[in-house]
Amino acid sequence: MIADDPGAGKTIMAGLILKELKLRNLAKRILIVAPGHLKDQWRRELKEKFDEKFVVLDRNTFNAHYGENPWEKNDQVITSIDFAKQEEILASLSSVHWDLVIVDEAHKMSAYKYGTKIARTQRYKLGEVLSKTSNHLLFLTAIPHKGDPENFRLFLDLLMPGFFLSPKMVEESLKNRDNPLFIRRLKEDLKNFEGKPIFTRRFPKTIKFFLSEEEKDLYNEVSRYVIEQYNKALQLDKKRNVAFALVILQRRMASSAYALLKSLERRKARLEKILKGEEKQRDIVIDYEEIDDLEEKERWKKEEEWESVTVAKDPEELKREIKILENLIEKAKAVIEGEHEVKLRELKAAIEEGFNKIREMNGKPKILIFTESKDTLEYLVKKISSWGYKVNFIHGGMNIDERIKAEKVFRDETKVMVATEAAGEGINLQFCHIMINYDIPWNPNRLEQRMGRIYRYGQQKDVYIFNLVAKDTREGKILEKTF
Repeated sequence: MIADDPGAGKTIMAGLILKELKLRNLAKRILIVAPGHLKDQWRRELKEKFDEKFVVLDRNTFNAHYGENPWEKNDQVITSIDFAKQEEILASLSSVHWDLVIVDEAHKMSAYKYGTKIARTQRYKLGEVLSKTSNHLLFLTAIPHKGDPENFRLFLDLLMPGFFLSPKMVEESLKNRDNPLFIRRLKEDLKNFEGKPIFTRRFPKTIKFFLSEEEKDLYNEVSRYVIEQYNKALQLDKKRNVAFALVILQRRMASSAYALLKSLERRKARLEKILKGEEKQRDIVIDYEEIDDLEEKERWKKEEEWESVTVAKDPEELKREIKILENLIEKAKAVIEGEHEVKLRELKAAIEEGFNKIREMNGKPKILIFTESKDTLEYLVKKISSWGYKVNFIHGGMNIDERIKAEKVFRDETKVMVATEAAGEGINLQFCHIMINYDIPWNPNRLEQRMGRIYRYGQQKDVYIFNLVAKDTREGKILEKTF
């Protein structure tokens, strides 16, 4: 496993290993498994940089080989992890042997231990098949460890089944720096042949601020609503599902008042449909562990479904909840229309500071802004444009061609790009060296992926990262200790 920092050149390393094995006649049949939106990028880079031609195998090409096993038809194949994990596809894949398998973003293959039971995701089951049917298995990931020792041990078990029998053995190997299954290099440690750093420096800055009185009032009211609903869920043994549905509201609130408003409006509309009998009250099963591994577009779709989870037992309780939501919606609108959002003012100041820094360093006038929410993205694009900046965006609803086009527009035309996590993978923006995190992802691994878009091989300038954090919120207090 190559677990180097984001942007440290894992794809190039994989290509070099592939070429080396081919030159030694150790690899003829090669499979590359990647996130769906990175398939074409892998094919393009392998052709341009290594003159290696690969065929992309997806549902259409699979169906075109009816009655045959399409995995046997080509020696060099690229496929997506979420296509390959499907049961009927996995069955056909398990009967085929590969000399080399490369898995990009390999951490998405997860398994978790609950008591004595091990819960394997479909992606993990794919990993088990690939482990058995390949001579050489190469994992690429910048975030191998999720903070769960047993999850990490099970992940390594795919590379060498049974090598580590306990998390303690893994911990000792990490402490002794003698783990034979993976290498991890931080950008700060990488040097060229002359002993000089390969990468420039990076300077994070946390911009702390306090909510306005209007925002604080909204924050307290939403928190009160969340706690009240959670306490009701405790009595009904629906704690897990309701807790996660309510966490979504808190994440939206931490992102922007606009994102919260849109989420509240969707929730109210769904509950009104339930009240009118136009929609059934559903008991949706929420899998905590898989939510962050979904493609962004799929995650948004799931979260919108979960926004409608309610513990109301009868029409009267539904009416009361809808009334509370109406009150919260009005408060959110007041914050937006009255321009009481302090973070928005801090963003404007951060953009100005960023361009001043660019002028000092004689850099390219480009600033990348990240947010978790598509609603916030749309809101910021409109606001930043009204401030007189040329702006464009990337989000998870765009296909790879649209993202590549947006990348070129940012490079050649606009000064500001607003992006969701979709720009955290597979997009290379080394021509930009100023980044602003409008909201901080709740999964800290995503923060490193964001920074990897500009702080990567080929960056010529020092990188500056601004993190906007509201001090007087629960998440702000946690983040204040982190940054």
